Amino acid sequence: MRRRKPPPADQGVTRESWGKVHPVLDLHGLTGDEARRRTEQWLLDRQAERVRTVVVVTGRGLHSQGIPVIRNEVEHLLQMLKGTLVVRWETAGFGGSFQIELRRPPEPDRRPPPVHPLVREAGPSLRRRAEEALWDLGIDPTPALLEAEIRRILREEAGEDD
Repeated sequence: MRRRKPPPADQGVTRESWGKVHPVLDLHGLTGDEARRRTEQWLLDRQAERVRTVVVVTGRGLHSQGIPVIRNEVEHLLQMLKGTLVVRWETAGFGGSFQIELRRPPEPDRRPPPVHPLVREAGPSLRRRAEEALWDLGIDPTPALLEAEIRRILREEAGEDD
């Protein structure tokens, strides 16, 4: 069985389709600042895609002079993101990567917008007139616009011209 080669570095640093269970971000060859920025954005993008577990490859830092820069930058970032974007992480790959569990993205607010009492109490014919007036203008009749149009119709009927 032949192993596939990873994509070249100039085509992006992710190897998400390279036979892995979890999406992988490979940070080899980046500076500490680049690795930090790219990791944070990549984690946000994976969370938005509702991915729960990812792997970030930093390398062990064997070729770094002094302390391993990328590894320390990513670990510091994970500590800062814990509780907001990151649930937990653990060292993987003999110390050269992190397996990270991401928080679920917040659920969108699916409550309908509040309806103003004026709109709710308007008779069906008045409400229909307001909806039709907005549709004639090519406007989607949202509750706020319906309220404004009902007020305009009521002022007009009362003889209150602006």
